[in-house]
Amino acid sequence: MKRHVLPLGALALLGLSGRALAQTYYDQTFAPVEPVHWHLQIGYSPTVGSTSSYFQGGVTFGGGLSWKPDPQMPFALRADLEYSRFDATRNLIAINELADQTQIDGGYGEVIGLNVDGEFKRPITPTVSGFAVAGVGIDHMHVALTQTVAYGTYVCDPWFGYCNYGLVPGDIVVASGSSTRFSWNAGVGLDFLLRNGQTFFVEVRYQRINTTQPTGFVPITVGLRF
Repeated sequence: MKRHVLPLGALALLGLSGRALAQTYYDQTFAPVEPVHWHLQIGYSPTVGSTSSYFQGGVTFGGGLSWKPDPQMPFALRADLEYSRFDATRNLIAINELADQTQIDGGYGEVIGLNVDGEFKRPITPTVSGFAVAGVGIDHMHVALTQTVAYGTYVCDPWFGYCNYGLVPGDIVVASGSSTRFSWNAGVGLDFLLRNGQTFFVEVRYQRINTTQPTGFVPITVGLRF
């Protein structure tokens, strides 16, 4: 029976490929995990419940860190500092126009929050992990209602290089208020492995602030852990 013999060069190539594949698997699966990871995220936050009657969905962004006391365990402690901004609805504007007998043309709400959460993460595939987060926080809310007025200022034309004094529209704050309250949140997400231990993640949370009439919104974000 005829035997097939691979050239020595092919054997060497197969040996190198096997070692490279084994090393890649080792790097992604068994390499030591850093105990602290930073993250940045940005996304959109639709408002929910009664909050949607007063504020539209808006932008949200922030960052923070996660710390695993034991890198081999699925649990981590996570802290996030986030900013969200929401435009006022016509309903909120109309209510305050009627109450204050003042013309109101717009408004917004801002939330700056610090959350401390527990995070539980489990692998789904060698490069994808699922995670769940839940915890508490403290949030500072600021609401402002504005009126559009005309005011005098110099307006310059950069193309022709001259300035004229004239009237331009601008917003002034006619009513505002702020408060700081406790909150809680819970959510889920997916982590996608990148190079050098970094991950790209997608996350959805429910955030509820304990205002007199609870404030609720759902940050839907994408981000990077590094």
